[in-house]
Amino acid sequence: MGGVPKRKVQTLMLWTVAAPFFTGGDEGDRWLDDLVDAPAHRFLKIPAAPSHGGDWHRRATRATPVGQWLRHWRQSARALDRGEGVVTVFPQLALTAAIQRRIGRRDTPIVAWCFNVGRFPTGWKQRLASFLLRSIDMFVVHSRGEVALLRDRLMIDEARVCFVPLQRAAIPVLAEEQTEAPFALAMGSANRDYATLYEACRRTGLPLALVAARRALPAEQPPPNVTLHANLDPVACLRLAQQARLSIVPLADVAAASGQITMVEAMRMGRPLIVTDTIGSRDYVVDDATGLLVPPRDPAALAAAMQRLWDDAALRSRLSSGARRFAEDNLSDEAAAAALVRILDAVATRRQG
Repeated sequence: MGGVPKRKVQTLMLWTVAAPFFTGGDEGDRWLDDLVDAPAHRFLKIPAAPSHGGDWHRRATRATPVGQWLRHWRQSARALDRGEGVVTVFPQLALTAAIQRRIGRRDTPIVAWCFNVGRFPTGWKQRLASFLLRSIDMFVVHSRGEVALLRDRLMIDEARVCFVPLQRAAIPVLAEEQTEAPFALAMGSANRDYATLYEACRRTGLPLALVAARRALPAEQPPPNVTLHANLDPVACLRLAQQARLSIVPLADVAAASGQITMVEAMRMGRPLIVTDTIGSRDYVVDDATGLLVPPRDPAALAAAMQRLWDDAALRSRLSSGARRFAEDNLSDEAAAAALVRILDAVATRRQG
């Protein structure tokens, strides 16, 4: 269970693709469907309405506001109206599409890509979500552990859940590693354990740049060797990652996959990487081959890994090469697009059969 289906379909089918980051522009709307060369499938992107809510990374909470839900509702409704099948990106659009399909008694197949649930509902909300999500034909998750989580938390049949590694396009070189004043880097806000990182930094004294939303940071002041950054755009973050000697992704050990975007980008850039061993990292980082894994909530282990990687140039070079090769083979847009075709083939065949 949890693998990519391999069944094939030949009947031409129009799939609408709805993602909250589609704006109706050109370059910013590029997605996996642009890389698909399969005669059985055509695609139509459905843009979202303009947002006035600002960048979610800068919000005080990650909860989706009412205005955003309305945008999702309208976007998924247009996708259902215009397509013979629908692909949604992120759970919110999948949920609104599932509700609309059930209300309208439609038979339109829905594939929920990137169904990364950050916090699972409980009680009556759990039962309601489980009922509504039965309208989804296939869920795509980006860690194998999430297959069992969807089964146990939302009562979703494992046969309707596929693991596909999170992908990232090749990243251009924006900066050289800073050797005169080297530093380590940690970034990201979802389910991070920066309290453990703070303690590891106290023990090592190594300089570290930290990029995160205020809500993700501990209440305590950071150690003097930690420099906080905020409100950086994506290009500035990538530039900082390329300048750093090594990257660290300290994760909370929770029932949600987190940190994968940061990990995948670091691996695509061939950066030496230290990651907490959790549900979101095990499918990407092979210890001592593509990075270093450390136990959760263990500042001593994290400090030891930081010092080891900081001091050993040969180890950094070996892990960088291993990460880059793994990412090129498994974490590219082309690899994910091939998986998308196999999933759409299987869903369409099942519907037509």
